[in-house]
Amino acid sequence: MFERYLTTLSESVRRHLPVLLVLCYGLAFLKPGAGQVIHGFPLPYSWPEILRPSVSQLLVAVLLFLAALGVELRRLTLVGNRPGLLVSSLAAVWLAPVAVVLVAWWVLPFVTEATTASKLLLGFALVAAMPVANSAAAWTQQSRGELAWALALVVLSIIVCPWLIPLSLRLLGLSFSAVEASALEQVTNSFTGLEFVVWVLLPTFLGMIVRWLVGPERVAHQRSNVLLVSAATLLLLNYANASVALPQMRDDLRIESLAVCVGMALVLCAVGLAMAQLLGGYFRADGRAITALDYSLTMKNTGLAIALASDVLVDHPVLLLPVFTMTLVQHLFAGVLHRGIVQRNGVVEE
Repeated sequence: MFERYLTTLSESVRRHLPVLLVLCYGLAFLKPGAGQVIHGFPLPYSWPEILRPSVSQLLVAVLLFLAALGVELRRLTLVGNRPGLLVSSLAAVWLAPVAVVLVAWWVLPFVTEATTASKLLLGFALVAAMPVANSAAAWTQQSRGELAWALALVVLSIIVCPWLIPLSLRLLGLSFSAVEASALEQVTNSFTGLEFVVWVLLPTFLGMIVRWLVGPERVAHQRSNVLLVSAATLLLLNYANASVALPQMRDDLRIESLAVCVGMALVLCAVGLAMAQLLGGYFRADGRAITALDYSLTMKNTGLAIALASDVLVDHPVLLLPVFTMTLVQHLFAGVLHRGIVQRNGVVEE
């Protein structure tokens, strides 16, 4: 009886996830206090520094663990057997948004004041240079996409980002100071060092190992519970992050700047979705793989961008508005995409 209730609740949450996401953002805007406490909750100081993450980082690790728990190991060969699609998708993670920003650099000065456009585009250039968002795997899981593809793109894009972030910024013609460039390289390198192993690779491999130990049948039996916990974690992560982002945007905000940022974020998401559909069709990928590409190519790791903008590029505080806007818009875009997939496929239980 209780198990049937959880299954029904899980499917209901899955179907109404976009609405719940909007409610989380509304709550973060009106009552951000609890989210700020969650976001800044201190973990025990006796832990080694590398094992003392932020709550957001810990929640992302949980999402990666739960996503990996649903990966059938034999399906990892689906990625290895499609090197053309894999390489093309990784290239699209950077080339598509870089192209959007380059076009916007010519168009936006005709829409808004040149100085404002330049400052905002600087923030979106930083967003364009980021790897795939870790939460793309969670959205793929909720939409019954191919988790092997989602996790592969998350992990591989983070591995190559120390080289591709500076390359992307150079392609965009940005000129940070020598100090900023050095700090940028240091942060991106550390992100793919021990921190990357502990908070990206470890939860991913741990999820796969747990699946192997308990058996795929038991994991499949608990699928509804896993999806429910994943959805709750995703909503909590968004509430905590939005509780920090929205007050900062509200306190120093111009409607014109916000409109430009929302428009740019939507264009980046739409172009990423178009690239996913184009690549999926060209390489004749199945529907589940295309679903994974949809989320992977529309969602950027804005957590790393926020770290760079707030901790490294301190002389450019205006970068935070585009980064925070992209964070919120890409999750809302994912919610709409998820709703469309659910409505198209109906209740999918394998």
